[in-house]
Amino acid sequence: MNKKGFTLIELLVVILIIGILLALIIPNFVLFQERARRTSVKNNMHVIQTCLEAYATDHNGNYPSSDADWTDNEDIFYAYFPGGDPIGTDGSPIYGQAPINPYTGMRYNIEDEDLLYMYDALDEPGMNSSVRSDDDMCPYFDLEAENDLQGSIEVLGYIPDENPLEVVQEYGICGYGRDVTEPMFDRDEVNEAFIYFVLHN
Repeated sequence: MNKKGFTLIELLVVILIIGILLALIIPNFVLFQERARRTSVKNNMHVIQTCLEAYATDHNGNYPSSDADWTDNEDIFYAYFPGGDPIGTDGSPIYGQAPINPYTGMRYNIEDEDLLYMYDALDEPGMNSSVRSDDDMCPYFDLEAENDLQGSIEVLGYIPDENPLEVVQEYGICGYGRDVTEPMFDRDEVNEAFIYFVLHN
């Protein structure tokens, strides 16, 4: 009775095929992970935009002033995050939960994960909507993450000079993916420019 089995060459061929398949699949898997994280950052940016608009609704159309401290998770702005209530009970607001940074798994208001609110980063009205790197007015070109943290989110604000209360009237929200030296962007191959993914009022 003859026992048939795999020869050494057949086993090597199977191992070679599996190795080739893995070499093709693994790079794509890494890209899928990065795309998922970038999408999560974009969703977090939408959450922040919703909070800003809700805050403005309760404050006569004004966005947080230069006195806002987003490094403090008991700043009134955090009452507008999911789970929060600016009215609360007994006159005390209930503070919500900031989103989670998909790159680190930490909430944005913990230690180095702070949301960055740069209220004086825009010099002129309309700059918040300039999102092309070939536009001289674009404030996001070469804008590095302040904390050098992947997944960080920054809110740039414009305050008019004649505004004594230093209230932000325009804002632009940008987020960072794997590269902390540039906000997230799509490349315009025709004009050889970056189009940044930015949310603004």
